[in-house]
Amino acid sequence: MKGLLLKDFYLMAGYCKSFLLVSAVFIGLFVVEPSNFFFLLMLCILLGMLPTTLLSYDEREHWNVYSQVFPITRAQHVSVKYLIGLLCGVLVALVVAAICLIRFGAEAMFPLLGISLSCSLIPAALILPLAFRFGTEKARYSYFIFMGIMAFGGAFLMSEGGPKQGDPLLPMNWIFPILCAGGAALYGLSWLLSIRIYQRQEL
Repeated sequence: MKGLLLKDFYLMAGYCKSFLLVSAVFIGLFVVEPSNFFFLLMLCILLGMLPTTLLSYDEREHWNVYSQVFPITRAQHVSVKYLIGLLCGVLVALVVAAICLIRFGAEAMFPLLGISLSCSLIPAALILPLAFRFGTEKARYSYFIFMGIMAFGGAFLMSEGGPKQGDPLLPMNWIFPILCAGGAALYGLSWLLSIRIYQRQEL
């Protein structure tokens, strides 16, 4: 498992520099305008799609076939992508929490911590099973559908009012614990489903 993680980290360092650059831009924009949920949602969705991007590189290089000569189980092959997605989600959540703690205080930090973690995990949870079953190219269609849903959801949240200076509490706070718990549960179920799909798949 450590070798698989190291392989994907090298892959990110070599091919995913644009992800890091765009992420840095969104972080900067969120620092300047933290009341705008669009920058937060785009940052979360972008890094949430990183596991699928890494899987597409594996497909292009036929790693799924080549890896059969190594003592690697299919469950490990799937799990490493979910672990990277989880690490990205935690990283985004910590960055968002630090920004909110500085700008708004602890009361705004916890709701945005939950929503940022959920919005990072949910894209991978929805798309990775499809990517393992049908391939990343076909799974991209579901990505565009999800982007539309998230854009609508972000517009709805912003219409309710984002956090403002001197008003650190987010509206509709009851949504965020539910969203966080639901995102974590969905991610876990997706993980198990992808393992089951990939173990039954003929390479």
